[in-house]
Amino acid sequence: MRPMPLRVIGIDAGATKTAAVAETLEGPGMDRIRTGPSAIVGMPDARALAVLRDIVDQLAPRREDLAHVAIGLSGVDFPEEHPEQHRRVAEAIGVPRDRLLLVNDSLVALAGAATTDRATLVQHGTEVTMAWRARVGEECVFDSVGIADCFDLRLKTVPLVARMLDGRTPATPLKDQVLAHCGVDAKAFARWVIRDPGAKDQILKIGPVVFAAWRDGDTAAVQLVDAAVDDYVTATVAMADRLGPGAFQACFGGGTIDQGGAALLATIGERLSRRRSDATLASPARSPEDGALILARRAANLAAVG
Repeated sequence: MRPMPLRVIGIDAGATKTAAVAETLEGPGMDRIRTGPSAIVGMPDARALAVLRDIVDQLAPRREDLAHVAIGLSGVDFPEEHPEQHRRVAEAIGVPRDRLLLVNDSLVALAGAATTDRATLVQHGTEVTMAWRARVGEECVFDSVGIADCFDLRLKTVPLVARMLDGRTPATPLKDQVLAHCGVDAKAFARWVIRDPGAKDQILKIGPVVFAAWRDGDTAAVQLVDAAVDDYVTATVAMADRLGPGAFQACFGGGTIDQGGAALLATIGERLSRRRSDATLASPARSPEDGALILARRAANLAAVG
């Protein structure tokens, strides 16, 4: 008789990176991989499939040893697309369809973040992912395509500085701090934003500049951070309304939120408590790839899914 497969893999597949973890049951430790992006729009393209296949090749070269793979993939958004997305990913990584769980990346993030049944997650890294659950195993996506436009203080800093430059908004020290971060002078700012191929990446790294100015009391930075906090809290309350009355865990994390440090979390917590006194503030307990591993174990009906 063939022994039971002893390997499970969890993958968090996003727009800037793909992170994976594999566990050998009854074996020592875990193997981890971090590589390039594999997010999709609609059907998976050859690039995304190659990234996912390479990860599984490295973590489970013998597919017969693989009990289950769970992938949280950015771009898995619409039910009518899911069967074909699932078929193509399973075929590309070389596993039977019944050994692949394919979900939106926000669901693996929530599975890793929360430690209670009733929970919400706002995770703002390169992008924003949000999810909620009434109980373990019933994770639900909240605005997976971002059509409701969660406030991103990095992106909103650009038009605010432009208004400072043309006089529509009073200038604060944040203006010169942003120009220095971008490496341009005032006259070149508009051209840099529109024409420079490196502008997008640099703008996405502007968070620490804004948070530093916020901690110094810069009025423009305070305006940006307040708007972001209000939107994080509003999204959390909307998800909590789906849970109904009762205590729940509100998780906030991701690179952009982490850049705000303890002061930002305290601000979020204080504002959330005004609207939902039954919320318990928490940072994510585990990484999204660890959340994917939890889902892989659950899908394989293995013990200690956490």
